[in-house]
Amino acid sequence: MTFHVTDAFRPVTLGMQSFEAARLEALRLVGPVDRSETVPLGEALGRVLAETVVAPRDLPAFDQAAMDGYAVRFADVAAGPLRVDGVTHAGDAPARLTPNCAHRIMTGASLPAGADTVVPYEETTIVHDGVAMLGSSQPEGNVRKAGEDIARGQMVLAKGRRLAWPEIAALAALGIGSVRVTTPVRVSIVTTGAELRSSGEALPAAGIYDSNGPMLMALLAGRGVDVTRTTVGDNYDALVERLAHASRQSDLVVTSAGMSAGDRDLVRAALAAVGGTLTISSVAIKPGKPLALGAIGAAAFVGLPGNPQAAAFSALAFVRPMIAALSGRPRILPVTALSAFAIGRPSEKTELLPVTLEASSGRLTAHRVGQPGSHRLMPLLAADALAIIPAADTPLKAGDRLEVLPFHDPEFQGVPS
Repeated sequence: MTFHVTDAFRPVTLGMQSFEAARLEALRLVGPVDRSETVPLGEALGRVLAETVVAPRDLPAFDQAAMDGYAVRFADVAAGPLRVDGVTHAGDAPARLTPNCAHRIMTGASLPAGADTVVPYEETTIVHDGVAMLGSSQPEGNVRKAGEDIARGQMVLAKGRRLAWPEIAALAALGIGSVRVTTPVRVSIVTTGAELRSSGEALPAAGIYDSNGPMLMALLAGRGVDVTRTTVGDNYDALVERLAHASRQSDLVVTSAGMSAGDRDLVRAALAAVGGTLTISSVAIKPGKPLALGAIGAAAFVGLPGNPQAAAFSALAFVRPMIAALSGRPRILPVTALSAFAIGRPSEKTELLPVTLEASSGRLTAHRVGQPGSHRLMPLLAADALAIIPAADTPLKAGDRLEVLPFHDPEFQGVPS
């Protein structure tokens, strides 16, 4: 296939879409992957359940002591000192309490048959013929009832739940050694540009080291997400071949640069050549206007801008939520913060700005950092979140509430809703 600039595919004129409309369209393009696999519990951290988990047993599995002490029948406590008839440690076979006796018991041990109460050691005193209770015990005190935490047959975790340490703990306690989870979401990243070189390569006089590829791979990768990365120069045939391959292997294809209308902006033409379609060709955001959304084969497609800051912010606002939706994770409420800065002019576009987040007195505040310029990387090093400044007819005032997208999910679990 030979491509000539004069034959260039003319970009689809879809009109510039608002940031809000583009976010909705991005999520419309994706749905939970329908592939699943069973993995050992030790490999399930960060994965998303592909089926609901129902408790196969009670938790606790039996009535047990909540404290070290003596297991008794509460009705016998007032009878006076009770003879000690034995001892049960955690893991010992269940015993049977002799009438009018006390039974030494340790935390977590099975309550002897016939006992209904555990009296802690500190509420007893030893006498010559047994143990006397000090009278402060309550009926059924210090006993963990079978199934009081989780009952057999109870729904424990819903399909779509992401497995973190609390979920792992519950599954392990129930004796569940493996779980069915969605298979990793497959993401292909294609960076474009003849000027790009990989780190470590010799750099021509006008060459640029590719930062977008490694940045996007690090930003989008995670447990349950498989990311591959390729760089293609300004070669139409190679780009067509790469997009065709990615569409067959991926759930989401993400390109960087090449989405404008210059002579060497070839992504739109290559996308059309392999049957791809665009539903959005540009978005009213700054930075990131040449952002495109669509589909290529069975995969969703996102065309990101080439400037690093614009690519990163567009990936945070659009691609990360798409990956969450592909994973089957339910959307949660967005993270908001009070603006610590003002912008003294109305904005016709939604602005995406790097900020640092500060928590004080129960409130989250966003502080603007860095110099303007979508080519700059230093502001990303100073920031820990992206602030979304909506297009508006009035200036932004300090104290206005803004949606923020934290860079790092473990610190602030924020996925746009």
